[in-house]
Amino acid sequence: METNRTSYIKKYDKILIYITVYTIVFFLFVKTLPYTIPFVLAFAIAAIVSPIVKKLILWTRVKVNENLLILITLLSFYGLLGTLIVSLIIRLVNQSILLVTNSITYLNDNYDSIASWIQAQYEWIASNIQELDPSIIETGSEMLTSALASLQEIVITLGKAIGGFALNIVAGLPNLMLIIIFTIVCSFFFTKKLLNNPEFIYAYLPTSDREENKVKNIITQGKNMVIRYGVSYMLIILITGVISVVGYLILGVPYSLVLGLITAFLDLLPVLGVSAAYVPLAIYYFFQGNYTVPIGLGILWIIVAVGRNIWEPKILSSSLDINPVITIGAIFIGLKMAGVLGMFFLIFMAVGFKVLQTVGVLDTFQPSEVKKKKVPDRKAKN
Repeated sequence: METNRTSYIKKYDKILIYITVYTIVFFLFVKTLPYTIPFVLAFAIAAIVSPIVKKLILWTRVKVNENLLILITLLSFYGLLGTLIVSLIIRLVNQSILLVTNSITYLNDNYDSIASWIQAQYEWIASNIQELDPSIIETGSEMLTSALASLQEIVITLGKAIGGFALNIVAGLPNLMLIIIFTIVCSFFFTKKLLNNPEFIYAYLPTSDREENKVKNIITQGKNMVIRYGVSYMLIILITGVISVVGYLILGVPYSLVLGLITAFLDLLPVLGVSAAYVPLAIYYFFQGNYTVPIGLGILWIIVAVGRNIWEPKILSSSLDINPVITIGAIFIGLKMAGVLGMFFLIFMAVGFKVLQTVGVLDTFQPSEVKKKKVPDRKAKN
């Protein structure tokens, strides 16, 4: 009994150490990011480009200067990435501004009719509820009127936010150009360093040779798991986004790029997924008297739902198996706690926790009886 208690204390000690270390590292990273962002981006890009350069060196039969090859590869990478990002941002900003502007115009032109219709529905519901206190009906009516009045303010505020965001981008162009220049220069040196010594970063860790090998193994396995899972899941989201954009274009839904991007990100949400985008759109067009779009969105939902069951298992060769409840909890609690930053804090904490459990650094919560049963099953199969 005492042994089991001691093992549980050790298990939770490890978890507390992980949470403490993770929290310190995360907030140090975030707080210093305004000063280190060129170096972080440069190292990430160098990690992507260095394997490409290595393969080019092996494939190139003619002897080419390594520095020149790195420079050409980096400039090609930055040129392609910059073109894609700039064209996407321009299209997104244009469609977002049009969407907000048209929404404000539509609300201003049809506000009275929308308010009257919603008020009529509320009064009809209230009149059909027996023995309802008149004061409750009056309070509900006042709340409804206040909510409708604030709807215009919300849309106008959103429009101002998008306009302010565009102005901030323009104002921050000099700083952005400085970051880009430093990132390009640093990525060149990082790429060269990774080609000559891919494990140079471990030399700066305060560890012995034995501990260093263990740390290398943990980081390598964890990195491979996260990269495989992340790339696989982003591919699934990309497929969903492309299908949605094509579907919106066929159905004649305006702002297809913005809505497709929103749909792709909503696909990250467990349980809800693309329904969080398709259902509101279907309801909107249904009440507009356009029944073709809701039917088309229903067909589109079936295509995505059925398709994901076909391509998702094939794409996801390895999964972290994080419980959907944990993901939903991380998103909700994180947003309530500290907005988008809090959401990322809890999501990455959950991912890191699962990775460390998988590589055996942290103990699992699996009962010992279940673990014992798995051993004879494997022997029986062999």
